[in-house]
Amino acid sequence: MRLTNYKSVKIIPGFYYFSVVFFFLIIFLHYQFDGTMFSSDKYYYGTLGGIVLLQFYIYFGGKYFEYDSEGAILSIVNKGVILSEYLNYRGNVIEIKREQLYKYKYYNFLIYKRMVIYAKGRNGVFKKHVNLTFVSNKKISYVKHSLSKIIKENAY
Repeated sequence: MRLTNYKSVKIIPGFYYFSVVFFFLIIFLHYQFDGTMFSSDKYYYGTLGGIVLLQFYIYFGGKYFEYDSEGAILSIVNKGVILSEYLNYRGNVIEIKREQLYKYKYYNFLIYKRMVIYAKGRNGVFKKHVNLTFVSNKKISYVKHSLSKIIKENAY
């Protein structure tokens, strides 16, 4: 089975850059209106803090995900979306043989989704983390079903 979250991830860079422009626009307008844009400074700093938190969430949570379980090797690609064409320092490629897959755990926090894949290697069991924040629940259920099927095949 092959699946990806390309459709939901392709809008993330535009949204991120828009939020950066919006951040500086609020600062500019606040000083142009001599601090009268917001009724209180706590609303001004709260708005700026909210935008910064949104930017951190988009930057660290917005990752491209690709899953391929066809063939003898299980391949999972997880890479950053923002600045990934120039600096691909956040890329994570997991390629393991199907028979090495030991188990997996799926964590669904309120705004963050993560999967941990455990595989048997030469030096024991190793684990790899995969970010699934912007992957739809339907696709996550497909991935979980596929991984469960591979683990069931390995048990026999």
